[in-house]
Amino acid sequence: MLSAVGYDWHRRSTRESHEFVVLDQKDMFTQVSNHGTEVGGYVWNKAFSKKALDANKIRCDTTLHIAEDYLFTATFVAKTPGRYIYVPEVLYTKRNRPDSTIHTVNRAQEPVVFERIYELGDLIK
Repeated sequence: MLSAVGYDWHRRSTRESHEFVVLDQKDMFTQVSNHGTEVGGYVWNKAFSKKALDANKIRCDTTLHIAEDYLFTATFVAKTPGRYIYVPEVLYTKRNRPDSTIHTVNRAQEPVVFERIYELGDLIK
């Protein structure tokens, strides 16, 4: 349903293995709905099944200015039960720019977005 790779950003992955890890829906939801996890809720280190996106009508909420990637990823996991693949090997390096959105946008909307994300957890059995 979804695959993710290790990344280097604030910290390197603690397990840089070439071997993939299979996560169930509950474990993947925990990973993508919380800050600071190994997989993260970002979209830039993941590949999503287009078939699953279309079947579940999952789209990015373009009204959000922050945490829209977390909401998108958590929605995907909450609505697509199955197995998820994580490759801990660092295959993506994210670079910070001081003028990027994450550093310049008003973050007041973020707690509201995360409340929506946590409510999605009720969809997981």
